[in-house]
Amino acid sequence: MTARKGSGVQAVERAIAILKSFSIEHPERGVGELSRELGLHKSTVSRLMQTLEQGGLLTRNPETKRYRLGIDLLGLASQILSYMDVREVARPFLRHLAEDCQESVNLVVLEGGQVVNLEQFVPPARQVKNIGRVGRRMCAHCTAAGKVMLGHLPPDRLDRVLAGELLRFTSHTITDPEELRQELAQIPELGYAVAREELEDGLNAVAAPITDHTGRVIAAASIAGPAYRVAPEMFSHLAGQLVEVTAEISRQLGHVRP
Repeated sequence: MTARKGSGVQAVERAIAILKSFSIEHPERGVGELSRELGLHKSTVSRLMQTLEQGGLLTRNPETKRYRLGIDLLGLASQILSYMDVREVARPFLRHLAEDCQESVNLVVLEGGQVVNLEQFVPPARQVKNIGRVGRRMCAHCTAAGKVMLGHLPPDRLDRVLAGELLRFTSHTITDPEELRQELAQIPELGYAVAREELEDGLNAVAAPITDHTGRVIAAASIAGPAYRVAPEMFSHLAGQLVEVTAEISRQLGHVRP
């Protein structure tokens, strides 16, 4: 393996090479064989594998002293599978919802303090600002979908998000952590969240959660549009449509209401 400058980057590249060396044909790998295969000193490989073991990405067979992929990788992989599953399941429902309500409909997931847009459906007659284009990252605290997902976070994870900087985008953006926390606390019971020109002037949105078979909120769907159409007096009506759709998507994903 060719050496590169930057010990941190080099260590990450070597760790990636180690993880990718495992396969169905090679479920267990030893330090010596990987040292030869990767062209690295045994002490380097041993140190990296021990670090990966401490992080839960590798586990060591106490009998053979060889390594296998760790159980924590399943958790990481399941998140990707959830994203893939929810996109496939949600797509026809959200497309139909966009046509029905004649507004932009988005599917998003939460990553840290940001939401990432996985899908967007916009009726041809309602082309609006491209605020939710697929792949765009947006701060969660000023979007309806982000609020929905923040409102369902465990307290420790929510605390970490609120401890960060809450950027102001408009005069309506909530930047006070305690004010935001109070609003978020009402979302699970209400069943939906709203954003009133908090990300961009003239843009309102309503969002509802999507849950998996365990009842965990894994995504959110939102209806967004100009404030003169998606007006506050329309929030309740749009939320009713949206909650009905997200409940069906959740049911398709295996969630059974108690």
